[in-house]
Amino acid sequence: MKKILFASTALVASAGFAAAEISFSGEAGMGFIYDDVSGDWSPDYYTTLSVSMTGETDGGLGFGADFDITTANGASLVDQTTVYIEGGFGKFSVGNVGSAVDEKLGLSDIGYSGLGTDNVAEALVDAADMGNVMYDGTFGDFGVAMSYDMQGMENFSIAATYNMGDYNFGIGYDDWGNIAAGSAFHVKAGANIADFSLNALYSRADDADITSYGITAGYTMGAVGVTAAYSEVDVAGVSADAYGIGVKYDLGGGASVNAGVGEVGGVTVADLGIIMVF
Repeated sequence: MKKILFASTALVASAGFAAAEISFSGEAGMGFIYDDVSGDWSPDYYTTLSVSMTGETDGGLGFGADFDITTANGASLVDQTTVYIEGGFGKFSVGNVGSAVDEKLGLSDIGYSGLGTDNVAEALVDAADMGNVMYDGTFGDFGVAMSYDMQGMENFSIAATYNMGDYNFGIGYDDWGNIAAGSAFHVKAGANIADFSLNALYSRADDADITSYGITAGYTMGAVGVTAAYSEVDVAGVSADAYGIGVKYDLGGGASVNAGVGEVGGVTVADLGIIMVF
């Protein structure tokens, strides 16, 4: 398979497009997922081929396109399609760009499938994940991203980040346009010190009376990584939480064994599988 991909790239280069390049990467997973509602373990599998096309004009303007071809448990789709231009001014993208807040301030998954612990903390982050235009710029240690849905929901999202050595900080704001819930404000902070990592996210939507927050803590010991997570969402005084612990063992060569167990909204969940990165 790799020989075919390399040959494709070489063909583009030999056609005279010296500044153009097509590259491929991928991910696949196979495993099992459990929840105590069904009381059963279910098989799970997926493959994702990521395609990246890049080029540069004679004047130095970069341009490109990205998309994923994904199959998961028998269903297939082409997703995350974006077309962009970039330069010293930053990067401007059109397509399935999601939201600026989700892009910059989200929390990581745990276990093989993620278990859903981060989804509870990101209840307000995911609400505006529908942008089709985005600007993303980095200026030293500062970063800013803005996205907007020009069709349908008219969601607007903006996030600003700052990196200071081992520490990182971010703030974000979502305006949900046509959604009656109005808007949400987000704050994130994190640190990566030696083998330890810590990330926390807080979100609040006053008009909808929704608060969500989450925290993840990780520790790496050689090939073994352990991550614990807790999150909660409160809607007008009614709350639900999620917590869990995930373990990852790096097999080398891009493969790892991942497992996790936790509770999401009162439902016990667990998973075990192998993730392969190409």
